[in-house]
Amino acid sequence: MKTPDPRCLFTERVRATIEAYSLLPRATKGREPAEPVIVGTSGGPDSVALLRVLHDLSPHRRTPIRRAFLKIAPVVAHLNHGLRPGAADEDQAFVENLARRLELACEVGRADVPREAQALGVGIEEAARHVRRAFLADVARRRGANKVALAHHADDRAETVLFHILRGTGVDGLAALGPRSALLPEEGIEIVRPLIEVPRRLVLGYLAAIGQDYREDETNQADAHTRNRLRNELLPLLAKEFNPKVDDALLRLADQAAAAGEVLADALDEVWRRIVREVPHAEKGPDTFFPPIEAVLIDADDFEPLRPWMQGALIRRAVDRLGGGLKYMSMQRTREVVLALLAKTVAGPIDLPGGLVAERRRRTIRIGPRLNA
Repeated sequence: MKTPDPRCLFTERVRATIEAYSLLPRATKGREPAEPVIVGTSGGPDSVALLRVLHDLSPHRRTPIRRAFLKIAPVVAHLNHGLRPGAADEDQAFVENLARRLELACEVGRADVPREAQALGVGIEEAARHVRRAFLADVARRRGANKVALAHHADDRAETVLFHILRGTGVDGLAALGPRSALLPEEGIEIVRPLIEVPRRLVLGYLAAIGQDYREDETNQADAHTRNRLRNELLPLLAKEFNPKVDDALLRLADQAAAAGEVLADALDEVWRRIVREVPHAEKGPDTFFPPIEAVLIDADDFEPLRPWMQGALIRRAVDRLGGGLKYMSMQRTREVVLALLAKTVAGPIDLPGGLVAERRRRTIRIGPRLNA
């Protein structure tokens, strides 16, 4: 029997995912210009495979619009975190050279992640996540794009679901890394994940088939961090001892949670618009990536009668929007904060992640940095 072509297997799975979830604009017979799509590209295998397949599926000099599957103009976006001296600059050079070879526009940014971590009062990983999101949002805004494509794949999603289960999570944690998520909802900019139903073995097979090299981050192979140990130890153990298809089981759970999460997210959006006011961030320096808002104000009278889940969801969204991160906002901690805010008409300040506090002053609940006395 003929062995399937790895390039075709990977490309068809990506096409099917894009089509199933309407992630990117399809090519038509019209003459409308291709839409810009920002492609987050670190230089690692996953992001390089995403860039190459989107380039292959898009109209360009070698594949004109009449033969293209998508009507997009990929824009390469690479953020140099500066966390791996020497290697980080080599990653940047690799991505710039790849973009040049593919004749694609390329945006490069640099960030001082340790400084951002100190300024936000969070760990390095959380700070890196926020500067990366801020950079991608900035590129999308300047390029007039409403979609940012990221290279999370099926293995990433299974690993993330298991990670959240072990930490203790709600529906939002189980539904992590869906095909799409909001980046700047107020501006209609979203994240799309065309590889989210593609296992990593197909990613690597595709790269080998097209002879594409990539950069390898040696820290991904180290077992010093919890997520790496999940990937390299726990998931293989579960597959060997309990369920050979544990990845599929986790992904089915994620799909079901995502369906429920969409209903809850719509309800949360409606309540957020009705009872929350966002305070814009004061003017910031050109080299910082602070969140776009400085504080969140919630109407306490409208907050009190809400169901406990909705109360907690509002607090968690506020913390996330303000850059505090949700790593330390467990369901139990969230409920403790809510109960403290409901116990008295004057309460707080209550410590939250990222140097934030929650406080209530009679009819207003404020989430934001601690105010000077």
